[in-house]
Amino acid sequence: MREDTAALSVVRPKELLVDPGALASLRDKAEREGRSDGYAKGIAEAQAEVLFAAEKTRCAQDSVLKALELAVTQACGVLETERDRLQHAAAELAFQIAEAVLVRELKLSSAPGLEAVRRALAESPESDGALVRLNPADAKEVAGQVPGNVTIVPDPSVGLGGCVLEVGAAVVDARIETALKRVRNVLDEALGNR
Repeated sequence: MREDTAALSVVRPKELLVDPGALASLRDKAEREGRSDGYAKGIAEAQAEVLFAAEKTRCAQDSVLKALELAVTQACGVLETERDRLQHAAAELAFQIAEAVLVRELKLSSAPGLEAVRRALAESPESDGALVRLNPADAKEVAGQVPGNVTIVPDPSVGLGGCVLEVGAAVVDARIETALKRVRNVLDEALGNR
């Protein structure tokens, strides 16, 4: 066995022997390159993860924004519907209050028929030869209290506290129902009901 060992040491050239300093240098170089490659790979993976997370976050934000926009649109629709409903309810309530006040005032008035005749005469272009149609109860009350050139005609189609005055071709409709109808039409037009 000794001969084999001797033969090996003779057969082996010196160049094949590794220099420990060169080996350490190669090892250091490999470590540096490995670290550098690992660092670059780590940075690339981290950047990819950050980009993926950013895209995922953007998608989630887009989804939340779309849901929020939908909720706002729906809320605006509900608010608009409710606003319209409240406007109509408020107008109807105002009309009913006005009607109730008017009826109450007519009941408290000492001469609603005479007041209606005076209002109609004030609206008329002239009063000579005027014909005034009044509710029969108001016609009794007004008799003798209007100018002599005004003729009073009882008419059951005219409500209490109102009258219709006719002078020539002019007609002044001073009925309470007509006034309330005009108010109703104005309210309906203002609310877009026409």
